[in-house]
Amino acid sequence: MRLLAAISLAMMLAAGATETRSHPAPSGWEYPFECCSGADCAQIDASEVRENKPGFIVTIEPGRHPMWPTERRKPLVLEIPYQKVRLSPDGLWHLCINDAGELLCFFSPGGDS
Repeated sequence: MRLLAAISLAMMLAAGATETRSHPAPSGWEYPFECCSGADCAQIDASEVRENKPGFIVTIEPGRHPMWPTERRKPLVLEIPYQKVRLSPDGLWHLCINDAGELLCFFSPGGDS
């Protein structure tokens, strides 16, 4: 009986140790799991986003996103096609990138923002 309990406990601990959670946006909604692993997502200012015919151009100055710190020295410029844009639950702009500056998810307020 003890062996079965020990195995069950070990399986529960292993499952909990590998569980990765996303994190909440400043307004309280939860970023989707596939977009982040704790620090990859952040709200960005509308001034950092320009719309063009195929989608959006996002320019992040060093230090303006947790994954693009001041040590980078050059702005990150991403061209994001409309098909990769998600609707923002809080009506604000949000960008999820990895530490190499590659797009994970981008949230637009939609409409005439």
